[in-house]
Amino acid sequence: MLHVIIHKQLSILEEIFPAWEVSKQEFYDVTIFQELGWLLNWWRYKSNLVDISPYIIEIKDGTKTIGIIPLYRVESFFYRVLKPIGADQSDYLMPILSKKYPPELLLKLALEKIFDDKKSWDYIDWGDVPEDSIFARTLNYKKMKYTKLIDSYKAVTCPYLYLDKDIEITKSKMNKPFMKKILYKERKILRERGGELTFSKVMKEEEIEPIMNIFFKFHCERWEKTDTPSKFRFKEEKEHALQSAKSLFKNNSLYLTYLSHEKDIVVVDFGMTDQKRLYLYLHAINIKYSRYSPGNLLLYHLILQACEEGYEIVDFLRGEEDYKQKWGTEDKLNLKYRIYNGSIKSLFYRLIYRTTRKSHFVKKYIKPFAMKVLGNIEPSKMVVLPIISLL
Repeated sequence: MLHVIIHKQLSILEEIFPAWEVSKQEFYDVTIFQELGWLLNWWRYKSNLVDISPYIIEIKDGTKTIGIIPLYRVESFFYRVLKPIGADQSDYLMPILSKKYPPELLLKLALEKIFDDKKSWDYIDWGDVPEDSIFARTLNYKKMKYTKLIDSYKAVTCPYLYLDKDIEITKSKMNKPFMKKILYKERKILRERGGELTFSKVMKEEEIEPIMNIFFKFHCERWEKTDTPSKFRFKEEKEHALQSAKSLFKNNSLYLTYLSHEKDIVVVDFGMTDQKRLYLYLHAINIKYSRYSPGNLLLYHLILQACEEGYEIVDFLRGEEDYKQKWGTEDKLNLKYRIYNGSIKSLFYRLIYRTTRKSHFVKKYIKPFAMKVLGNIEPSKMVVLPIISLL
């Protein structure tokens, strides 16, 4: 007998969440961002900054858990918003749904239960959903229940590089002038500084903290004199990243690499893996070596290593930066969903949100207002916040 339970205690996650290896094999659309340790570390970090409460959906067949939708609730002015746990710091966020059941059935049951409890929330804000995922295809299904209350939007692009066991085939996808420049930089650093470059990967737990501390140092130095100083200048940000790295290591999911020249570390990449795909999460360079493009040098060696290790994909994660395209990537689109509970209050917010997203509205009203009054505040917030505050 299939049934759904809404849990409002975080502890339930540790009781019902499948082991990482089981999760990858038996559930749809699982990425590293659905790993339990990642989610729990996110919660510890986020709950210290904002007042949030768990809203975890469990789908069961008898006594067996066959689906988990880990959400949380947050107050946004007069609105109660449901979001997926991991929001803002994760690039792919999907429910955990068993492959043994039709996803349409599981999501139908989950949504019915959530809508039965619609007095607890006004809308669901769900971003970072890959357009080719089972979750996206199910939500986009025209016969899906509540489809008239679901809006979808194009969000961000996440470029992938598909690898081949033959390194030369992988290299052939890359922009030739770009690669020529990288190899020139490598020769230049050796010619000017002597010695050799070494690519290394953290293999022992005791190595994590020293390398992460170097990562934090580089990141802070790199962004210190800019308009966007590093978040790692704050102790809580460093602690969150360090604990996430240690948690990933325990599941053999950490891919923390660095490039060194003699005794100097030149660049560090904080990445992760699900054994098929490498995720390039964050990197930090030693500014003493910035003229040699250390980030590209490390990435070149990382891709070669990934080919040798049999990986299928190097995932550059969100962002359309030009350099990503030069590696021979293919763009994958993420979608953002808004699901409204059908109340007058939620539908009024829907009207506001839709209006502020229209390009002609932004150009005519929002941008001029931003230039004169509000500086760098996000345009969608400029109109929505004052109107919401009147409700």
